Amino acid sequence: MTSPQKQIFLLGAGELGTAFLPHLSTLPNTHITIGIRSPSKYTHLQSPNISLTAIDLSSPSPDLAQIFSAYDILISATGFGADPSTVLKLAEEALLAGKIRKEQGKDKLWFFPWQWGVDYDIIGDGEGMMPLFGAQRDVRNLLREKAEESNVKWTIVSTGIFMSFLFEQFWGIVDRSKEEEGKVVVRCLRDWDHKVTVTDVSDIGRVLARVIAGGVEAEDCVLYIAGDSVSYGQLANIIKRVSRKQVEQEAWSVDHLKRDLDAAPDDGIKKYRLVFARDGVWWDMDRTVNKALSMDMMDVETFARRLFSG
Repeated sequence: MTSPQKQIFLLGAGELGTAFLPHLSTLPNTHITIGIRSPSKYTHLQSPNISLTAIDLSSPSPDLAQIFSAYDILISATGFGADPSTVLKLAEEALLAGKIRKEQGKDKLWFFPWQWGVDYDIIGDGEGMMPLFGAQRDVRNLLREKAEESNVKWTIVSTGIFMSFLFEQFWGIVDRSKEEEGKVVVRCLRDWDHKVTVTDVSDIGRVLARVIAGGVEAEDCVLYIAGDSVSYGQLANIIKRVSRKQVEQEAWSVDHLKRDLDAAPDDGIKKYRLVFARDGVWWDMDRTVNKALSMDMMDVETFARRLFSG
C-alpha cells in the first residue's frame, strides 16, 4: 500500500524560500505548496511537485490556521516583517492548526518557524534595541510551552547570518568602495577575536531537506548549522589572500558602535551592528548538524574567492 504524499506548505518565495525549493523538491513522495501573496508573479517556480497558492498572512488567525492544518509540514521563509508581532502571530496560528489536525485525527503538524538566524535565546531583544529579536525569543518560549498540548512538533534551525550578507556593502564589514585604488577595508565588530557564524542560503536548504528526511533527531529542539564560523581577524586574512589587494583593518569597538547609534538612533543597520558585537551570533562548527551529517558546506574563503574573481 502506497503511503499518502507528504504535504509541505512553504511560506514565502524570496531569497531563502527559493533556495529551499531545489532541495525540498528532491524529497520522495512529497508535494510542496508555496504560499505567497501574488502567485502570478511566481509561475516559473511551478513543477509537477510544486504548486502555488495565494495567501495573506494578515488574515484572521482562525482562517490561516484552517489552511495550515491541511499540511503536514509548515515552513516559514517569510522574513521578519516590519512588525515584531507577526512572527508570534504565525506561531500561534501554527499551534491552532495543530489542534485542528488533532480533532481530525491527523498527526502532529511539524513547524519550522522563521528562526533562520542567530541564537535568540542568548541575544533576546538586544537590551531593548531589537524588538524583532525579542519576538523571536518569545516564539521559542511559546513553542516550548504550548506545542505538545497543541499537537505540534517544532524545529528551529539557527544558521547565523546569510553568507552573502557578510559581504554586503551596506553592512560595512567588507568595504570594496576603494577597490579601484587597490584597497579593501575590513572592519570588525567588537574586536578582531570576535566571531560570526555564516551559512549560504543554498546550504541551508540542503540541511533542511536532510532534517526533514530524518537525518537527525529534530523534534522540539534548536538545531545549529554553519557554513563557517570565523573571527574578524580570520576574515581580514582571508580577504588579503583572495583579493590580492591592500587590506586596511578598522576596528569598530562596542563603544564606537554605541556612539554611532547614539548619533542616529533610528538607523536599523547600526542597531544590528551593535547587537552583532555581542554574544549569541556564532557557534563552534563541531556542534552543527552539518558536521554530524558529514556535509560539505560553502565556507567564507570559497565564497570570497568567487566574489573577488567575479
